[in-house]
Amino acid sequence: MTPTMNSRRAMAAAVGGALLGGLAFGQEAAAQPAPAPSPLQASCPFDQPTLQYVIRRAAQEDSTGLDNDFWAVIVNVAGQVCAVAHSGPFRESQWLGSRQIAAAKAYTANAFSLNLPKGPLSTAQLYGFVQPAPSGGNPLYGLEGGNVESSLVYAGDYATFGTPNDPLVTQRVGGTITFGGGLALYQGNTKVGAIGVSGDTACADHSVAWRARVILGAVGPGTDKLTFVNNATPQTGGHPRCPNDAGTQGATFPPNS
Repeated sequence: MTPTMNSRRAMAAAVGGALLGGLAFGQEAAAQPAPAPSPLQASCPFDQPTLQYVIRRAAQEDSTGLDNDFWAVIVNVAGQVCAVAHSGPFRESQWLGSRQIAAAKAYTANAFSLNLPKGPLSTAQLYGFVQPAPSGGNPLYGLEGGNVESSLVYAGDYATFGTPNDPLVTQRVGGTITFGGGLALYQGNTKVGAIGVSGDTACADHSVAWRARVILGAVGPGTDKLTFVNNATPQTGGHPRCPNDAGTQGATFPPNS
């Protein structure tokens, strides 16, 4: 690993530690009980140990973004969280706030994807349709305000975050995210859930999620790529560029970019 990568890791750990201090050890967070468990209403497409292995491998293989670590969440087809993991060696290795964002990305990708032939819609594909426009807004302007996430994501014992006993498991936490990092999971022509990844730039989140889905063998038709547009506007649609995005997986680049 290069000195630059080491410094990025150190910066991510420092920011993650600050978030931990503000969120996990505050009196309100400590006083909040874990949500009551509820049964899974559909099977989990991949278990927590598999997700743990896959997100670490995908993060190691990816070189885009800021070289941060990631939270990863899988939801089943019913929208319930069924696996939570992280790529870094400790819970403090990635931003604590990204755990909730990863869950919301997975929820969004599952909620707006369908079985084939209609197929998947990634969170990255939603970006261009939710931006404001001079003529009163794009068709999905305001979508990110829907399915508002629940306080369930802040409950429970911090020591269990990212483990098979993560208090998010079995919960339907909602949230609608409209930038890269959420992808539907498929077995043949059938949607079986979704994965959400968060912890770096939106483009790196998408890239790592794409790698993870390939490793899992759950890609489906692959029509849910992130489409880059130089100087993206509400009129052009597409997803804006990110720092160090040249190697983004599952992306379409504009000519001469």
